Amino acid sequence: MAQAAHGDADAFAALVRRYEKPLYQYLRRMLGSRTDAEDVFQETFLRVHQHAGRFRRGEPFRPWVYKIATNLCRDQLRKRRWHPQVSLDAPTGADADGPLPLERVTNGHAGPDQAARKSEALVRLKEALAELPEKHRAVFLMARYDEMPYEEIARSLQVPVGTVKSRMNKAVHFLMQAVQDIWP
Repeated sequence: MAQAAHGDADAFAALVRRYEKPLYQYLRRMLGSRTDAEDVFQETFLRVHQHAGRFRRGEPFRPWVYKIATNLCRDQLRKRRWHPQVSLDAPTGADADGPLPLERVTNGHAGPDQAARKSEALVRLKEALAELPEKHRAVFLMARYDEMPYEEIARSLQVPVGTVKSRMNKAVHFLMQAVQDIWP
């Protein structure tokens, strides 16, 4: 990031490539829309470029870029609440953006009943994830999907580590409640 802040286009491109997949996936899960995730991803790196001088040398880059992305997600979600839009071309139903990966749901020998439960659980988890308050969803996604340590999440969101742990606990409890009748 220090090189990118001094105008090194190759260094900036390397940052974009390095964070392209994990940050985009985080944004897609936060926003529930590929189109919105693409827009926010681009806006995130536009802000990184515009505010490169504000980056504190010696600090890790990932919490800083996730903080920018999370703030842009909040803005986007807030905007949606006030100006809801429905696309006539968008797929509907449970797999509009594809199911969230749920690892180790079966032992590899799934019967029809297990496959149906898995499918229903994926739908419910996706819906429950979308219902989580933004602050809990952000913590859950950063921890579980981006494998960020709690300390790094705390820096990204500018909250104490204890708050991150509390939000994570509430998120996991909420998501488990969503599938408790499928997998008690």
